Amino acid sequence: MAQRALIFDLDGTLWRGHEWYSSVLAEVTVLDKTVAMQGLATGKNVFQLARNAGLSKEGFIRACHAHFNRLTLYDGVLSSLQQLADSGCELGIVTSLSERLARPALERCGLEPFFRAKEFAARKPSPRALIAAIATLGQQAGPRHYYIGDTAQDASCARRGRVSFAWARYGYGNLTPDEYDLVLEKFTDVIKLLE
Repeated sequence: MAQRALIFDLDGTLWRGHEWYSSVLAEVTVLDKTVAMQGLATGKNVFQLARNAGLSKEGFIRACHAHFNRLTLYDGVLSSLQQLADSGCELGIVTSLSERLARPALERCGLEPFFRAKEFAARKPSPRALIAAIATLGQQAGPRHYYIGDTAQDASCARRGRVSFAWARYGYGNLTPDEYDLVLEKFTDVIKLLE
């Protein structure tokens, strides 16, 4: 059987990043949580939102570290990842988040051990980090590999990397049918990618 790997985005795919960031910003700045959520929903960068509220990037990362208890996974993430791992499927992460923010979050959520390949600060839609993650797993990118994400940027990254794209519709993006190969209505649908 041909090799297979599943590579995941983080925000809007494994965890509810917008809710977490908005909660942190509301806690440590004067920015209202609803306003922060609206900004993120329209594509604003969370670090820019923090700067506009008087908080440096470093300060925001420190605040996130102090509020990991507010970061929530989508339903079924841990059990589904365990099922994928038990099946022998190789798993990886490709995220635009910095390692200083993403790695501790992965560890605190109990996700870190599932992923042998981890690429942080990816400059999506460039496929460089995606191709590197698949190579770390000892494989060569192809259509049996999936990148799972929620935004058009994720979809473009997958296309440029010549892998299939599974759209996490439950996340934050709105895509058109020509941008994805498969739709995941909820995280547990990821098991379909083993079929």
